[in-house]
Amino acid sequence: MSEFATQRFFDSRQRQLIYEQAEGLCQRCGIELGESWHADHRIPWAEGGPTTVENGQALCEGCNLRKGQQMQYTDNFVPRPFQREVSTVVLDRITAGKDRTIVLASPGSGKTLAYQSLATRLIREGLVDYVAVFVPRVALAQQCEISWMHKAPNGAIGGLCLLFDSTKRLGMIRHKISDPPLTHPNEPGSGFVATYSALVSSERLFVEWARKHEGRFLLIADEAQFCGAAGDREDGGGTKAGGLVERVHSFARHTLLLTGTPYRADNQPLILADYEPDPTDPRRMTLVRDAEATYADGIAEGYLRRFEMHLTEARVTRRTLGDPAAPNGDSILEYNLSDDGSELVPVLRDEKTWQPLVDRVVRAVKDKQKFNRAYRGLISCMGQNEAKKVQRYLSERYPDLRVGLAISSDAGAPQELANFKHKPMDILVTVRMAFIGYDCPEITVVGVLTHYRDGGHLMQLVGRGLRVWNKMPPREQSCVIVAPDDPKMQGFLALLRDENEQGLKLLAEREVSEEEEKEDSEPVQEALSFVEAAVATTTRAAGNESEMDADELQLVEYIKSAVDSAETPLKLKDVVELAGIMLKAAPSVPEQRTEPDAPPTYEPPKTEREQIAAIKAQTAEAIKQHLYQRGVTPESPGYQEALMQATKRVNDAAGYNAQQANTLEKANRRLRAVLSALK
Repeated sequence: MSEFATQRFFDSRQRQLIYEQAEGLCQRCGIELGESWHADHRIPWAEGGPTTVENGQALCEGCNLRKGQQMQYTDNFVPRPFQREVSTVVLDRITAGKDRTIVLASPGSGKTLAYQSLATRLIREGLVDYVAVFVPRVALAQQCEISWMHKAPNGAIGGLCLLFDSTKRLGMIRHKISDPPLTHPNEPGSGFVATYSALVSSERLFVEWARKHEGRFLLIADEAQFCGAAGDREDGGGTKAGGLVERVHSFARHTLLLTGTPYRADNQPLILADYEPDPTDPRRMTLVRDAEATYADGIAEGYLRRFEMHLTEARVTRRTLGDPAAPNGDSILEYNLSDDGSELVPVLRDEKTWQPLVDRVVRAVKDKQKFNRAYRGLISCMGQNEAKKVQRYLSERYPDLRVGLAISSDAGAPQELANFKHKPMDILVTVRMAFIGYDCPEITVVGVLTHYRDGGHLMQLVGRGLRVWNKMPPREQSCVIVAPDDPKMQGFLALLRDENEQGLKLLAEREVSEEEEKEDSEPVQEALSFVEAAVATTTRAAGNESEMDADELQLVEYIKSAVDSAETPLKLKDVVELAGIMLKAAPSVPEQRTEPDAPPTYEPPKTEREQIAAIKAQTAEAIKQHLYQRGVTPESPGYQEALMQATKRVNDAAGYNAQQANTLEKANRRLRAVLSALK
């Protein structure tokens, strides 16, 4: 069909006539039509069928769904069980008249492609015309657009959309901030992606779009545990972004809420979600979810890596001032971090603690790079100051390392994250939440230098290194996690092991608690005390099933160094024991590996917004070059007037000014106008 701008929907008069002709009965199954009956095109509108009474028929919702399911498409997309479950559950809930679906999914489960394939299915079946996606970070919004569909300057289309039959699939999902239109009227079957902060700052734009397209779009609230920022709080205790998502939801045909944790980042309930008492502990409330993907699922289905965690012990010295029980007025208490992690923040700020952990990350990355030079590591710090110290330490101690720094939430982080993903790099130093939704399967080492210990945050963090990379053999697909050996980190280790065991055994019930125990006692005023020193001491290793103490790890690492092995300590121990050699005996030297060449680099695809900005910059530069060739420079008298006149001629020739050139076609037309207008 060539004219998408023609009438798409039956108006009220046409619907009344179609209903009367059907005598109030479904024209397929004959049941009495309810309030949600569909005025359907006999010949689909997308295939040229006109929106006329003669081409219309009255169908119940169930028959209209089944009609869409009978269409055959030659897709190459083979969904994972989780992705198939999401699609099936949403269709079932729409049929049942439900307005939302709640999905709890661990990192790496493929939820982005899950909602993109779902939107494709709903568009094919005529249930929606658009998809509206909201995410917590600009980097994630850009990733959504580019990974699904991106257009090269020569017009070639790339992205995951190629997995679906081009005769009818979800179109562009453009990243939008505050620039209308959010969707183009001549592109049904497309959508937009925006951040929660953009929703707050441009409330009217998004709400008006939702009202205009009421009942005809799928709403996606991705990473909903981060819906809204602390600064957006309203008096009601929620977040402004959360309230606006609920408002947009009221206009949607259906809402899919995707979350990585059962609660919000501030431990408050998720928007649009219900909770019920935990059957094992009635005092705890558990999220009611309609579909779920856990680390156990990833292990069982082979899309998540196994892990090896290196836990470093620290000796902590606490000084208390003015203790009357002490002869000198002060008292000193020494204890191990593994016994008491309550002072984790000052412990991690002591360079004698965090530097050994950073050194261990570097060693692990270099080992991984013996398998493939593209492997890299991620270090998450408590804050920007700590991240800068780590980056400076790496630059000074390891000048040969290529280190990236992403410490802002929405300003410079997207470009820094993109550079790390697409250019040769070794280690990325970041802060809490800067990496949410960041997909870079080359990350195989994760350093935990943050004090946040809730299960959801830690799963988001280590999940950056758990994604299987299809460019390397499965046996090398393991993630090294470097972390302090505090009690709550030990609890997270137990959580991963429990889920791993469930995944390997393919258990039917895979409900694992991800919540950390909360402190019950109120703070009590005590004598002034502080952590005077914290020194990293020993490190132990623990993996999916096996572990080794500090002495064993030290011995195995000595063997690794002696034979220049790239295997992780637990893997090397398994190999040695399998060969029947005791750990204390020296194994034979394996054949030396030759490091493969670094993978070729390429310019990553750009979003449509970035391409338009680049074309506008070229146009502006071309105008300046035109003036320069005629001897008019910025220092010349009347330069600004000449620049304005030249720009006006270009705008007149193109028919658009820079602000109006908001599509690739318009921006390119304005660039081409430079040649004709400035002869």
